[in-house]
Amino acid sequence: MNVKDVMLMRIQRQAEARARVLAGEFARSASEDKEAILAELEFEKWLAEACLDALPELPPEPL
Repeated sequence: MNVKDVMLMRIQRQAEARARVLAGEFARSASEDKEAILAELEFEKWLAEACLDALPELPPEPL
């Protein structure tokens, strides 16, 4: 695994963690704040998915 892959995995994990925090904030937020939180949540989800897409496919585990 090279440095790029390690960085992508770290960014992906951080984006997923931030998305979980935002989901909790969304549930407790006032209605006027929900749109901004939802936009940030969608960005974090996109970032996590983009990082996963950029990572190379891992070879299948031997049986």
